[in-house]
Amino acid sequence: INDGDLIAVVGPNGAGKSTLLKSIMQQITAHSGYIDLGDLSLKDIAYLPQSSQIDHSFPITVTEFVSAGAWQRTSFWRVFNRNEQRLLQQALAKVNLEDMAGRQISQLSGGQFQRMLFARMLLQNADILLLDEPFGGIDAQTTELLMRVIQECQQQGKTVIAVIHDLALVQRYFPTTLLVATNLIAAGKTADLLT
Repeated sequence: INDGDLIAVVGPNGAGKSTLLKSIMQQITAHSGYIDLGDLSLKDIAYLPQSSQIDHSFPITVTEFVSAGAWQRTSFWRVFNRNEQRLLQQALAKVNLEDMAGRQISQLSGGQFQRMLFARMLLQNADILLLDEPFGGIDAQTTELLMRVIQECQQQGKTVIAVIHDLALVQRYFPTTLLVATNLIAAGKTADLLT
């Protein structure tokens, strides 16, 4: 995987797609092989987990949740300075959530919740973005909005690796695909693999 790649990871349920991302994030330990991050560290990676892995009832506002994306720069206990406030507002605006900033996350629809996850990821400003089923359970309009966000990130030189189930979406937007089914089946140009 090279800097600036936009890669879809596809395969059947239980194929190990999410396991691959969790292994990169060192949330689980590989039984064999290794993950080589090169000169990067986990601080350089933003991980967007599946929405179902997050407690939607946790008593926190959208602003508080998204602000956690900046914790490596600010720590959890420091007040945001003017620049961090500006970056926070930009992240919320990019995903059309400015009007929801003060709401509890439990009050969000599925699409709004997913947009909030993207805003936190944007605030983190990492070089590598790992997205685990970023479009699960959301409407086509939200998918298009978030896909534009992904494309902008990639155009800024960020590497994007996304687990995607919608093969039409993969063919439309992702130039490179990893096809997995417990093992790596194939990797390369999407047009060559998804035939």
